[in-house]
Amino acid sequence: MSSPTDRHGTLHTPSLHGRVPDDLPVLLRSNPLAYALQLTQRRLFTVYLPLAAALCLIAIRSWLLTVIALAVVGLHYVVTCLDEATRARSPLLGADEHGLFLRPNGVARPALHLPWPYVKELAVRRSGGVWMLCVTPRDPGEDKRAQERETAGRFYGFWRIVRYQRMLRRLGTSLFIPIVGTDPDQLLTALTARRGAR
Repeated sequence: MSSPTDRHGTLHTPSLHGRVPDDLPVLLRSNPLAYALQLTQRRLFTVYLPLAAALCLIAIRSWLLTVIALAVVGLHYVVTCLDEATRARSPLLGADEHGLFLRPNGVARPALHLPWPYVKELAVRRSGGVWMLCVTPRDPGEDKRAQERETAGRFYGFWRIVRYQRMLRRLGTSLFIPIVGTDPDQLLTALTARRGAR
């Protein structure tokens, strides 16, 4: 009897799929709202709240101007959260004894399947206040292809490109997944066990 990975034809080579299968032994699921709040939490404390405080000081002579400024900042944060929430997909990651399914950067792109022999390293690193599972492939070309898929067919503003490139340098790979709703060390242990069981 064939395994789910056999049915997808991904047992021996890296490949792309529309989704991460739901029937894998290890799954990382995400609630869109929790995903968005975790990814924007640092920006809330380092950008939005200081900006709101500065606007209040500037507009201290006019309560109406203060209310309008705070409403604009609050609305911008809500829109940012909604944007992150619409990009989230669940499951973000799945694994069995044959290999690893993941959505690089956690977004609604095709899921990548890497058989375990194609995975060089698994690590957990922190970026922007969020824990990330970082997957280093043995083939550097796979890393480059993931970057191309991330930026293809969508408008990337200057600051977004800068932020993405900084994240790549910090994490050392373009194959990373935000860890939301689970303990990073437990997830890494579960994946390492599956990798060793092949």
